[in-house]
Amino acid sequence: MIKLVKVATKDAGQVKAHEFLKKLIDPKTLLLLSGGTTPDYQKIIVKPGDIIPGALAIVDERYGSPFHENSNELLLKKAGIKNWADEYCIETHKLLKGKKPTQTAADYEREITDLFKRFKKRVGVMGIGGNIHTAGIFPYSEAGKSADLVVSEVIEDKYPQRVTLTLKALGKCSAFVIMMFGKDKKEALELLLDKDQNDMQKYPAIFYRKSKIPAYLITDIKL
Repeated sequence: MIKLVKVATKDAGQVKAHEFLKKLIDPKTLLLLSGGTTPDYQKIIVKPGDIIPGALAIVDERYGSPFHENSNELLLKKAGIKNWADEYCIETHKLLKGKKPTQTAADYEREITDLFKRFKKRVGVMGIGGNIHTAGIFPYSEAGKSADLVVSEVIEDKYPQRVTLTLKALGKCSAFVIMMFGKDKKEALELLLDKDQNDMQKYPAIFYRKSKIPAYLITDIKL
């Protein structure tokens, strides 16, 4: 269930994302963060300092050693998320721990299962790619159809080895704050909103439109 939230600029979108998260999150909430360059976590979370979830976990990761140079976890660390979580004593869950991909996925599955049991409110900060993937859920990937909450797989991408929450896991969330900016994603946004397009295997992010879970899609794209 998507609600389109129009903003003038990407910076204005970060402010709007903060406003939504402030309303959605409390100490009984599990906050799920995605990587990528779209969310500016300094502006959304770190500098305001008024969003305090009960626990924090990452949505997906480019597999490798802990905090490798292309990892989402390093990106979040550089954005100040680690220091922010430490300052406010927020429970955090890393994905990369130096184990093989399948074991990494299995271990994270156990952690996510436990977190979902303990936190009934689960809010995700999400992005959508030009091919309408979301998290590490790419077109025709195992993550789009798996019965597990977490999978490890190799996909066709610049960073092929991934560990990610699945569509099944996203289906257990309470709300999403989604961000899409830039003219280069106009076609993707049009496809996402097209009610004649309903194949979530081909276009995984269609999940947000088809689901009954509230999803606030913040964008500066003019349709």
